[in-house]
Amino acid sequence: MLYTPHTHVQYRPAQVGELNPGCTVDMRSRPQNRVDVLFSPPEISQDLTEQLTLISSHQVASGSWRQDGPGLPDGHWLSVTRWERVLGAGLPSGWLVAAVEEAGSCIFLVAEDTCTHRLQNDVNDMLYALACKGVYLQCWFRCPPTPPGGLLDPRLRPPAPLAVP
Repeated sequence: MLYTPHTHVQYRPAQVGELNPGCTVDMRSRPQNRVDVLFSPPEISQDLTEQLTLISSHQVASGSWRQDGPGLPDGHWLSVTRWERVLGAGLPSGWLVAAVEEAGSCIFLVAEDTCTHRLQNDVNDMLYALACKGVYLQCWFRCPPTPPGGLLDPRLRPPAPLAVP
């Protein structure tokens, strides 16, 4: 797995002409270990892009998310990541997004009034492609070992049991 210290991720609204017509989100690698995630401005709030940058920069700079290299070391799994729109009142005070991670998944809880349903769906499609194909991998250093027979397909991962109060 490729880990380059000081990788910087920036989420930001796209400038006119940076995105293809009809595109709401795109990820671009830049020189000097930089990655830009561009959004169509009408689809997202500026405040959300800033908070996403804070959270994701920590995840990537600390090495908990890395670009794939030759093979996966033992204890590293393909991961599933997605955005879920939630009521902003359910998030920590002052935050528009919170990342809930465990081995095998990362769910971004996003205040519903800060992005559109269309953007949520397009981001989830992009994240699915990046995480499920192993372009970016979640690195939890105390993960359970790889099961006999190889890695589990993250799309087949059983859901958490439903708890009814």
